[in-house]
Amino acid sequence: MGMSPEKFAQSLTRAIHQIRLCESKTEKKTIRMIQDELGYALGKEGGSCIEYWRKGHIPASADDVEKLARELARRGGFNQLEFEQFLTSAGHSAPTGRGQELFASEELAPFIVGPPIIHPRQFFGRQGELKRIFGLWKRFPLQNVAIIGLHRSGKTSLLRYLATITTATPAQLRPGQRTDWLPRPERYQWVFVDFQDARMGQQEKLLRHLLSNLNMPVPGPCDLSNFMDIVSRHLQTPAVILMDEIGAGLASPELDQQFWWSLRSLGSNYTGGKLAFVLTAHEMPALLAHEYNKPSPFFNIFGHTLKLGPLSEAEARELITSSPKPFSPADAAWILAQSGRWPALLQILCDTRLTAWEVGQTDDAWQEEGLRRIAPYRYLLA
Repeated sequence: MGMSPEKFAQSLTRAIHQIRLCESKTEKKTIRMIQDELGYALGKEGGSCIEYWRKGHIPASADDVEKLARELARRGGFNQLEFEQFLTSAGHSAPTGRGQELFASEELAPFIVGPPIIHPRQFFGRQGELKRIFGLWKRFPLQNVAIIGLHRSGKTSLLRYLATITTATPAQLRPGQRTDWLPRPERYQWVFVDFQDARMGQQEKLLRHLLSNLNMPVPGPCDLSNFMDIVSRHLQTPAVILMDEIGAGLASPELDQQFWWSLRSLGSNYTGGKLAFVLTAHEMPALLAHEYNKPSPFFNIFGHTLKLGPLSEAEARELITSSPKPFSPADAAWILAQSGRWPALLQILCDTRLTAWEVGQTDDAWQEEGLRRIAPYRYLLA
């Protein structure tokens, strides 16, 4: 990845907003207060240095960089992946493995059951989809992608992977895992929007979220007109906005037709081809928009549509063989057959088999348990 003032500023800003979100649960804090506290923790006179660094000025002192990274992590602004990426963006000579004691509780689970995949090392498959999507973002203008899939088909995990894989460090990857999808990946900015988060259905909060993660000034008031002006003037590097569960966004009264029309205009006419959108949905976005009585040209710009199906057999076997205790060929074949190669079901069945071993179970009762666990999801993926 190498040194990148843009990525450094983006990561710093995102971490500060994450700290504010975490700490405001118990104490109301402003961004200025958090910046002052960070500055004092580094032995500075308040938060003016933090504000300066948020504009893309990397600290001259490597010691300041590492102290800042540790303080941000200590207060919940970074996980280990983000911590190492932050150090890398600042030009740190050896970011891998730094600060491991801060994340002692972050040992990665061998299999993930329930939540989406966040860490690149735990993501398997979708190589064809990745090749197609990243191919649309290698050249200008960046193009827009709609990812269509059933519940539990892995849409959110794929979005998360898109945003992290191109700048992941070797310590965050499995051997042979590809990262060279984009030229000069450090230039790209990524903003993840979860429309199932009620805050993202409020227009002002959504616009603030987008601007903050694009490392752009947040105006007051942060209305649609000001948002359009700022992005049009300030976007200089490629940016991708990843919109998860667009149906939930369409259900929000505040995200009206004018909002969606404006996004289309912004991406098509005012950002020089540097802005792309990728969304996930259960059906074609234009159809969803009509269902919510919000038809908009925005949903017609998604000329590239990918429908997620099961993994290939090779991809599914790679996931199965990632187990810390190898499965027998018979067990692997059973897992392949019963999962239909859907990633969510593969994860559940692999977890069930591994857990049975860990508790000393030697019979085939784990298979009955595995079928019980995947039963609620099978009809969703039928």
